[in-house]
Amino acid sequence: MIRYLILPLAILLFSAPVDAQSRRELASRLDAVEARLAEMDSLRIAQNDQMLTRIAELEFQVRDATGQAERLEFENRQLGQRIAAQDREIQSLRNQLAALRSRPAQQYDDEGNPVDPVPDAGAMTDSGERANTGSGPRDLTGGGLAVTDAGDPYAADRAAATRPLGGTIAGAADRAPAMSANQAYGQARAKLLDGDFDGAQEDFSSFIGNFPDDELIDEAWFWLGETYYVRGDYASAADAYITSLREERNGSVAPDALVRLASSLGALGRNDEACQTLARFSREFPSAGPNATARAEREALRAGCR
Repeated sequence: MIRYLILPLAILLFSAPVDAQSRRELASRLDAVEARLAEMDSLRIAQNDQMLTRIAELEFQVRDATGQAERLEFENRQLGQRIAAQDREIQSLRNQLAALRSRPAQQYDDEGNPVDPVPDAGAMTDSGERANTGSGPRDLTGGGLAVTDAGDPYAADRAAATRPLGGTIAGAADRAPAMSANQAYGQARAKLLDGDFDGAQEDFSSFIGNFPDDELIDEAWFWLGETYYVRGDYASAADAYITSLREERNGSVAPDALVRLASSLGALGRNDEACQTLARFSREFPSAGPNATARAEREALRAGCR
């Protein structure tokens, strides 16, 4: 009977060290696995940070290349306009030269004195009026311009230059119809899309001055900011984006205006202010579209926001 009692006690005594050793080995293995997982997680985070930084650098390079391409396109368009203007000037000079060559030869009387081919004093015009053949200036243009020399090919131009103020030319300018707000805005947008940033900037500025209460005023300020931004005037761009947001906080361009404001601040080296601006994005525009949200996230990465 005693043997049967001693045997289980012996088994328990000898098995206890084995179980303790197994638990220590298991705990050691678990610690090793956890350390390995922590190392892999740290490596993954570092790789993700490097990848995000690289993506931000590539996006900046793409934006810079796009800006350079737009500037080159604008310069090419300006060059084409200058060439066209020179062609028109050359054609005008050719026409003047042809007019000079087609002038009748000078006539002389029997004594060798030059004769001015002027109608007789008693000559009548087709309308029954007596032609002006006196010593005063004669109208050779049909427009009431005083021309003193019939042989001068530039007579009409000289007379037009001396026309009294308020004449026909001024009256025509006064009668020119003014553009509506939609027409002025459409013209400015068309120039912007064509890459004519100078013209677009001028037209958007005119729109803002002429139609300060129009419903498109916030968009006009935003696109004016774009003309400044693409030309590297980031301070003026930031002012324009701020004004756009003030004009219409919930407008269609407001999310993009906030992101572009942050971009302008970042370009000026004011990254802290850029990050503070981007931090308001999700609060102020919780329903912003995916494109605007993605641009805000990319700008936050570029500015190093945390």
